[in-house]
Amino acid sequence: MTARPMPRRRRPSGTALLAVLLLLAACGIVPPTSSPNASAHASPGASGVAATPFPLPSLDLGGEVSVGAISRHLEALDAIARQHGGIRAVGTPGYDASVEYVAAELEAMGYTVSTPQFSVHTFAEEPGGTLTVMDGGPTFEAGDDMHAMIYSADGEVTARVATVGFPGSDGGEGNRGCSEGDWEEFPAGRIALTPPGPCLRRDTVEHAQDAGAVGLVVANDQWEPGEARRPTLLSPDGIDIPVISAVGEVGEALDDAAEAGTEVGIRVDTRTGDAGVRNVVAQHGSAGPVVMLGAHLDSVMDGPGINDNASGAAAALEIAHLLADAGHSGTVRVGFWAAEEFGLHGSRDYVTSLSSAEIDAIAAYLNLDMLGSVNAVPMVYANFGGPDGSSTITDFLVAWLQADGVAAEREDLGNGSDHFFFAQADIPIGGIFSGASEEKSEDQAAANGGQAGEPMDPCYHLVCDTIDNVDAEQVATYAQAAAAAMLALLEGQLTTGQ
Repeated sequence: MTARPMPRRRRPSGTALLAVLLLLAACGIVPPTSSPNASAHASPGASGVAATPFPLPSLDLGGEVSVGAISRHLEALDAIARQHGGIRAVGTPGYDASVEYVAAELEAMGYTVSTPQFSVHTFAEEPGGTLTVMDGGPTFEAGDDMHAMIYSADGEVTARVATVGFPGSDGGEGNRGCSEGDWEEFPAGRIALTPPGPCLRRDTVEHAQDAGAVGLVVANDQWEPGEARRPTLLSPDGIDIPVISAVGEVGEALDDAAEAGTEVGIRVDTRTGDAGVRNVVAQHGSAGPVVMLGAHLDSVMDGPGINDNASGAAAALEIAHLLADAGHSGTVRVGFWAAEEFGLHGSRDYVTSLSSAEIDAIAAYLNLDMLGSVNAVPMVYANFGGPDGSSTITDFLVAWLQADGVAAEREDLGNGSDHFFFAQADIPIGGIFSGASEEKSEDQAAANGGQAGEPMDPCYHLVCDTIDNVDAEQVATYAQAAAAAMLALLEGQLTTGQ
């Protein structure tokens, strides 16, 4: 999942959820009262979720998403990463091997598979980048302490530091560098230091460049050494200064340098280029409504990406397997997207390649991104103000999960994953997500267990996002809910108006 602004949190009311359950019961597509794959979640007493208020018949999926099968896919993608330098990032042999694995699995299920190619900007950061506080101050090195953001310019600059966008900071609105007002008093020719803000990092860079900054450091005080992530700037076009993502210790040192008037030197060596990369698109059937399912296949540049997002890819494969054997009159289409971590490039290329008629033929798109977070908060996509019909999918998934003992929250992920361009094309969307680097609240821990005050995924975008960082049983539970929504849409029992 790409870095995203902190989302709004909304919880469904009991009245609204009961209405959804009654609607689903009337349609004959209600979820089971328990699931063999959800033993860790199925007890209403353990989860704090109220029992379904009336007996519910099962939707006949013809089987269950198997935890063993999910684990097999996770292990295969983890092995691919280990065999190819520890990553499956787009433009690397690890990503190409992931494409071949997924395509072969889908072909064995009887799907018609294509791997359409498109061009994407590549990015690399050469070793040896440093950030040095002059006059005897500390030096920080790329890796544990900081990273050049994806598509950062390279270069070497030395200048004084000015803080921007901190709440209460002089001369700014305190909007974390996301508003033009934060930059009105910025002294041109300095390196800017900002906290992470509720906007795209590219927006902050553009404000910094317009204000005359010669470099930008975004420091996250929640990150310890070894936890530096690498957000994307979406494209190298128009990025003219070095842009650094840094841990809290770096931010503290630069804040002290700004107060003392001490110069700071930044040196980064980055490379951008262009390469052809592949999505995987598979289809089963050719009649009735087209219902799409998707997950991004690439990892970040700094880790194997097994929760983010081998978990979604594994779930999509097993849902595809289940639906290939289920009786329905619709068309199943599954997408595995490239370059999501560089800025949703694969899903954007796919959607923009479709004709108006092809877009109109898609009844819905469900996205699966990060389903196995070990300190999870189950979240169902709720695209507030999005395409008509999306809320129907949201309501179905919330109701199904509740009946399975899972207290799902409704979450607007904005532009944070591959559903975004489908929503922009007015295709109803849905999806499931289990949390990234956000800390779990006391209320969320009471509802779903786990540890309050700790990240939902402690290895988000880090080298430790391995097979040991995924709850495979949880992935299977969420996949079963998504499979049920897919089958209901395919049979026309759940409609979106498309």
